Amino acid sequence: MNAKYKVTVLALTLGFLAGCSTPSQRFIFSPNYTQTHQKMVQQDVSLSVNDRRASFTTVTIKNSDGNQTLADKYLAESITPAIEQALAQVGANNSGMGKALDVNIQRLDTTIKQQLHKHTTITNTELEVVIETTEHRFAKRYKGNKQSEAPLSFDKAKVEQQVNRLIEEMITRIVTDPEFVNAVNR
Repeated sequence: MNAKYKVTVLALTLGFLAGCSTPSQRFIFSPNYTQTHQKMVQQDVSLSVNDRRASFTTVTIKNSDGNQTLADKYLAESITPAIEQALAQVGANNSGMGKALDVNIQRLDTTIKQQLHKHTTITNTELEVVIETTEHRFAKRYKGNKQSEAPLSFDKAKVEQQVNRLIEEMITRIVTDPEFVNAVNR
């Protein structure tokens, strides 16, 4: 084999191996609502989940090399099934024919601060719920945050789990909030 061919094969092999060892930089947020509640609502709703964040940046990783930002334009689609599950648990049927129920994602961001021997993860979220009828308007914001610290480098799956749990907790707060229940039942 000539030297040029060997160098080309070596370069392609190293490139392939480097590509295989690079972890996926896409975070998957897919909360799964499994709690059960007493049926407090007996109404049809028309659910709409909207991403109203100023930026689609969902995860920022800060380390000695600088910042890396990861965006998610499909966050609303990712959390809609969990909201539908929660509404069904409390008796609200998302038939598309009832009261307009908008859940607006005002904020959902995670910052991972990676240091030499540890990392810190901070997640903040804010969901706005709006119910409008011809006679009544209900609007309320629900805020939440989670912070964790662990040794060594961050684990992508654990970060995803932390964010999913926070979203699930926020949804629970919404569907069990007496003001929300009253607004849906009006």
